[in-house]
Amino acid sequence: MSFMSIKPGASVEDVVVVGGGVGGLSAAMWLGRYRRATLVVDSGDQRNRASHQSHGYLTRDGVPPEELLELAHRDAIAYEAVRVESGEVTSIGRAGNDFDVGIGDRHVMAHRIMLATGVSDVHPDIPGFDDLYGRAVFHCSCCDGFEARGQEVVAIGWGEHTAGYALDLLEWGARVTLVTNGETFEGDDACRVALERNNIGLVEERVIELQRDGTSMTGARLESGEVVSGTMAFFSIAHRPRTSLAQELGCDIDDEGYVEVDEHGRTSVEGVYAVGDVTPGEQLVQVAAAAGAIAGIACAMSLRGIESASHSPVPGPDPDEELETATEVLGN
Repeated sequence: MSFMSIKPGASVEDVVVVGGGVGGLSAAMWLGRYRRATLVVDSGDQRNRASHQSHGYLTRDGVPPEELLELAHRDAIAYEAVRVESGEVTSIGRAGNDFDVGIGDRHVMAHRIMLATGVSDVHPDIPGFDDLYGRAVFHCSCCDGFEARGQEVVAIGWGEHTAGYALDLLEWGARVTLVTNGETFEGDDACRVALERNNIGLVEERVIELQRDGTSMTGARLESGEVVSGTMAFFSIAHRPRTSLAQELGCDIDDEGYVEVDEHGRTSVEGVYAVGDVTPGEQLVQVAAAAGAIAGIACAMSLRGIESASHSPVPGPDPDEELETATEVLGN
């Protein structure tokens, strides 16, 4: 972990939340409910922004992710202790018991850090991909597989795990074809047999175009000129958790590259929390929202007994400390 001196004139926050997705905003809302001065720094690069619908969230099923984020932003800033600003956190270092947070060309101090930095997906290099991403091409079969029910589906990827990924899509799709985009399929003989047993075609040929009719996909044209029929495509190449700040702070990272946390979102570094897709587990907006609530409350409670930021309302006493003091007083 890097240690820094306090920058002259730096403002002080109770908590800096790095990331303005659903997980970060959920944490911020609960910090706001505990009246802790909270600054959310949002870089605006949430992985689901390109999608046109978000699924499976009670009362919000089918809402566009952009709208869901706007609603979450509105809910968070409704609490006077919460502020959200666009920008990028470029550095975080320990400064005594607090943290020095670099945001662009300025610094702020924070008693606590909430990392909600998410992951980035590696996209296939296929012409026409960007035009269909979020409309007919998706990365999450759990999130968008239902919309593929009864359709011809193209699965894109070549890692050993993509055999299971393609098989999973048969939960909804009428027919699935696995296309490696010219890469050599990395699955073993068992993977190939499982694909064949379930009539999943394996095509180790480069895709030169995702064909479309307006915003609808019609197929994947191969280098040979053949067209693989498909009205929806799902890809799985690699997910890269954004952990550079967590590593700078010295947080433990698991074997899959995610930030390790306990049941309250606490990392291995005192005063640092993490929520959402940057942590292990299901990568669903519902899970991120729940994790944000849990970590937000835990973070707020951890600040009891610590002098609050000047622009935060005066906090209540620490119940454990008060009861302990009361017991001592009675004992005397």
